[in-house]
Amino acid sequence: MLRDDPDVDLDALATLRARCEFSVLAREVLAQQVAGARWVVHAYQAGTLVGFARAISDGVTTAYVSSVMVDPDHRRRGIGRTMMQRLMVGRDGVKFVLHTRPGAAAAFYATLGFIEAIDMRVRDRR
Repeated sequence: MLRDDPDVDLDALATLRARCEFSVLAREVLAQQVAGARWVVHAYQAGTLVGFARAISDGVTTAYVSSVMVDPDHRRRGIGRTMMQRLMVGRDGVKFVLHTRPGAAAAFYATLGFIEAIDMRVRDRR
């Protein structure tokens, strides 16, 4: 089951982040991430959170996709693809930007229309 609202259990999200080897964040930070996202999609299997993705956007021209994760025990079942499609559906005028971790499935993102970008700049956290 997919949901596309910001009402996600933050404890379940913290657990999913840990299972997906994402950094540990305080509950308040997770709450701010969800609240600050323009679009949020989360996936459930038997009532358990197994996937999460969010996009920060002005809603018109550009969106930054972040925190795309699927529980390792539920990967390769189309959950990630379905969440990404849900984030982007009906938003053809929006340029979606995605920063991935090294080793992320470039081929997977390519099937969703993402291409490698060489003209980007990043200022890392301090």
